[in-house]
Amino acid sequence: MSQSWTARPIERVPIRSQVRRRLLEGMLRGDPAPGSSINESGLSVLLGVSRTPLREALLNLVGEGFLSATPGKGFYVLPLSTKEVEDIYPIIAALEVLGLHASPSPTSTQLKRLAEINAELESVRDDWEAALRQDELWHRTLLSGANNRRLLETIRTLKYHAQRYESAYMRHSGRIIRSVEQHRAILRALRDGDREGAARLLEANWKISQDFLLPWLREEEARKEPPSRKAMKYERSDEG
Repeated sequence: MSQSWTARPIERVPIRSQVRRRLLEGMLRGDPAPGSSINESGLSVLLGVSRTPLREALLNLVGEGFLSATPGKGFYVLPLSTKEVEDIYPIIAALEVLGLHASPSPTSTQLKRLAEINAELESVRDDWEAALRQDELWHRTLLSGANNRRLLETIRTLKYHAQRYESAYMRHSGRIIRSVEQHRAILRALRDGDREGAARLLEANWKISQDFLLPWLREEEARKEPPSRKAMKYERSDEG
């Protein structure tokens, strides 16, 4: 066989990477739930892997901010918090705007594909997983021309955090988040050659998600707050 052939070599994905992906997919469905502990032995059996790649995957997820680890107690899924939403959504918005500016002007084929994906998103009714997939695909297609692999990888990791919140919101509220109109406005700006306008609309698109999530999270945090802490707040307000 000639050595000059250009076929790509077969990629072997490490087991720890496969385990990481499965764990992330599970967290999007709330299994394991936010704030819950990880049963390593049970998870090892469930996934059909040894404890070594499982622990490597868990440690990776600790480093990425999905889990916490306590010596002698094991791993825990980090709870949802308003602070994390306030932290990560502006970062994702800023990085996507950067990616848009780093991309060449979209072709007519790309704009058509973006419109098709948006139409598919609009057709989603009660399937939150499909809504997440279509929205992620739309944004990924929008930035597909950006020649910055590290930027796109960073955005992808942060979006897993965002999707953990959006999936929880849609599961618990029964409402489906669809940014169809915002996507249409971005596409109109791009067709008109208004990249700055598209960037402003893209940033606003992520702000709208915060507007859904933050009131719901504050309500959930207040509902779970211990009665003793609530009483202390009332006492302080009476003193004032």
